[in-house]
Amino acid sequence: MKEDTTNELLEILFKISRRMKEEMSYTCNLTFLSVLQIQTLIFINQSQKVSMGDIAGYFGIELSSATSLINKLSKKKLIKRDEDQQDRRLVMIVLTNEGKKLLERAILERKKKLEKTLSYLSAKEKNELLTIFKTLNSKL
Repeated sequence: MKEDTTNELLEILFKISRRMKEEMSYTCNLTFLSVLQIQTLIFINQSQKVSMGDIAGYFGIELSSATSLINKLSKKKLIKRDEDQQDRRLVMIVLTNEGKKLLERAILERKKKLEKTLSYLSAKEKNELLTIFKTLNSKL
């Protein structure tokens, strides 16, 4: 790939990433949660039960950072800690009913924002973009 093309891709990816982050922000009246907190709720919901180590590993953060993240979600009563039935030394993190409801609303909001953001693209362009992202994701 030519250097000019690489530079242009870097610049446009940065700009799109910035704009998408702003557009997809969860700092609205609905949640008051950070993107990382929402992603954590999504990860817990998809996995059903996770440990602190699972969370730290998934996000590539230190265990102490995962604990801080979970403590904040716990204070908001969005998650709870359960003892593992097979190994009581393990603490498993699960969503509360309040956490599930909030996550459903947040996902719906995110979907609406993404649909608005992508409304400038044709159906064909959306499919092409999806193909490109899937290819990149599988190669990375």
